[in-house]
Amino acid sequence: MHVRLSKMKEGERGVVIDIQGGAGARQRLLGLGITPGTVIRVIKSSPPGPVIIGVGPSKVALGRGIADKIIVRRES
Repeated sequence: MHVRLSKMKEGERGVVIDIQGGAGARQRLLGLGITPGTVIRVIKSSPPGPVIIGVGPSKVALGRGIADKIIVRRES
C-alpha cells in the first residue's frame, strides 16, 4: 500500500516510491540520501512537529510539508 510519509506512524518502515515535488525538493532530499528505492523507518511523528526518520545509520528531521511529498510503500 502506498502512503505519504507524513501519514506513517512511529515504528513503520517502507521504501520510497516517488517524490512529488519540484526540483528544489528533489535536490534537498537527494542530498539527505532520500531517493526512490531508499528504505526508511519512522522514528518519531507527532503532529504538528517534524517527522523524524532513519535513513541507513542517519536520522533526518523533515517538516510536514516535505514529508507530504514523499510517497512510500509500507513494509510489513
